[in-house]
Amino acid sequence: MGGFSFAGEHSSTYSISLLRSPLSIFPGVREKVIVMTGRHGALRMIPDLGERTLQMECWLQAASRAEMYERLDRVRSWLNPMRGSQQLLFEETPDRYYLATCVAGGLNAEVTAGQGFFSLQMICSDPFSYAVVPDIVTVTTSPHQHIQRGTAPADPLLMLRGVSAGGNQSLAVKINEVQVTYWGPLTQGEQLEIDCRQKTAVIVKGEHRERVLPLLERPVFPQLVPGLNTVRILAQGGATWSRLEVHCRNRWL
Repeated sequence: MGGFSFAGEHSSTYSISLLRSPLSIFPGVREKVIVMTGRHGALRMIPDLGERTLQMECWLQAASRAEMYERLDRVRSWLNPMRGSQQLLFEETPDRYYLATCVAGGLNAEVTAGQGFFSLQMICSDPFSYAVVPDIVTVTTSPHQHIQRGTAPADPLLMLRGVSAGGNQSLAVKINEVQVTYWGPLTQGEQLEIDCRQKTAVIVKGEHRERVLPLLERPVFPQLVPGLNTVRILAQGGATWSRLEVHCRNRWL
């Protein structure tokens, strides 16, 4: 029998073993289909992913009724849905985690046998699983070839160092065919951070952070696709760059 970790604690701490772990091929899918009068067929667009549901069958070991109740109290506190989403890891895939909330469960305890069986239903509002230790890539030459781990496109954090006076000078990061361009000033010792997940851009110097989203040419943020990616840094008008740090935020379907 295996186990799992939730909110940083392993199930064995609570005398729980995992009898059957979920094998979730895909999360829920929200279809987008438009049917037009007078037109054959339908217009089917790329669907959105919905929540992911993970059904877990568990075994709780106890030697007496008193011990069963005592352990159940600890389990309720551990899995309390009011704690919000927590990291959920399975022993079969220890390199990645889900953000999950316990939404349903029941206990059918056979105290005389010193054990109890129950089901847990975990809901992941974010349907993806994420790397416990995501890749961080340092780019010092352009173009740079990067192999992205995972099975789903990821929204990286781009941290660029360079010098630009703004005006007709610019710095750009291009991943595959998508380019984000910054037209503002950047001085030695400052760092331009473009968060492709939060859709934000800031200049960082020490503890000071200044929002510079309006200085991006357009609000287009590149993604890293599974497999091979080509990363380019483009400096125009006399601007220069020295290093790009890419936080890859690897994720899986």
